[in-house]
Amino acid sequence: MDCVIVGGGIGGFEAAFTCLKLWPQKSVTLIDAEQEIGYYRTLLPQFMAGTLTEEKLFFWHPQDYPKLMVQSGTKVISLNRSKRQLHLQDGRIVQFERLILSCGGRPIIPAVFREKTCSGVFPVRYYETARETRQWLSEHPQVVVLGGGLVGVKTAVHLAHAGHKVTIIEKEDHLLPRAISAQAARFVQEHLEKMGIELLLGSTVRNIRDCRGKLEAVHVAGRWFSCETLLIAAGSVPDTEFLNDSGLLKKGAIEVTPELRTKDRNIFAIGDAIFVTTGDVHTPWTWPQASFQGKLAAANLYKSVPEPLKIITRVNAMNLFGLSLVVLGPPRPGAETISYVNKDDHVYRELYVAEGSIVGGVLVGDISGAGHLHTSMAIGSKFKQNAACLLKPRGRVFTQRLWHEVDQHRRKRFGIYCRSSGT
Repeated sequence: MDCVIVGGGIGGFEAAFTCLKLWPQKSVTLIDAEQEIGYYRTLLPQFMAGTLTEEKLFFWHPQDYPKLMVQSGTKVISLNRSKRQLHLQDGRIVQFERLILSCGGRPIIPAVFREKTCSGVFPVRYYETARETRQWLSEHPQVVVLGGGLVGVKTAVHLAHAGHKVTIIEKEDHLLPRAISAQAARFVQEHLEKMGIELLLGSTVRNIRDCRGKLEAVHVAGRWFSCETLLIAAGSVPDTEFLNDSGLLKKGAIEVTPELRTKDRNIFAIGDAIFVTTGDVHTPWTWPQASFQGKLAAANLYKSVPEPLKIITRVNAMNLFGLSLVVLGPPRPGAETISYVNKDDHVYRELYVAEGSIVGGVLVGDISGAGHLHTSMAIGSKFKQNAACLLKPRGRVFTQRLWHEVDQHRRKRFGIYCRSSGT
């Protein structure tokens, strides 16, 4: 086989589609352990809540790509780099000329749930589990979400909006601890509480109690809380065990260059299992990043001079049923924090600035100018004026000179045209 891709998430499929387009003379094979693949992982909360149909959850339909060979429901157990072979769990061996690793992550399952299992506990990660959760929720509407990160918050909001009684348990002292500051999180927390979501912060599940094999209660902060359904959204780790003897891993993740190439020139890697070294270490683990990386890795497969990844950021955007949120990047140690607050309109906007450039930030309640702020951060624009003016919402966030600079960089580097009237 010519081009082989391990992983059927958005990155893997974008890589496959790009290979079919750019290298039509090459065969393209995609392998994934899940039986049903090609779905929007970011839409699983809506699907579980019953507000999204199964049909709209999937972006890939086999009949649309007849030349793509897919081997689903089979796990890769090892890689032999010298022979360019993948060994599958069912005993088959897959030969490759070029390989793209898009193996993603696997959910973190706290020890208490590994030691004592019962019905009603589901990780928020896979389609099959989401389908089981959706069926279970119809008769077990009392929900606890373990984990107050982006996935946990999004899941809780959609379930609460669908009529479920929801509690979030987060071990840190505020929601979204890896994404935003405690000050910004307060605005999110107030909104969730108005939706009827109970928050247990600075806590975790110490024990669980079941009745005849079904979840009945969880022990948190010295108390037992009734719970019929528990959804685990405590984060993920790179799913790279099959690469343990490959020499491609560093602390459990795949090290790649800005061109997404591993130390093996025939193997590229993308998505949640990688870190990019550019002098600094970057972990751009988001859905848009995976999509773009898939296209870039495929384009670089046979290039003598591969193209580098031009944007290494972790931007996320959500609408929490009445509260808009854009995360430009987490707080950076040593960076100056500037903020804009309008409590009457429930608006909080915060940027982190280092050496005259934006290095992160969060927009809550009013996300105007988010696209331009992100582009400015990505290209490393320097600000000579007071950085606080950048946070003024709904107005001309940038000076004309800076608008021109952002536009020129977008056109030249990304092929994107941005209008000066906003995003």
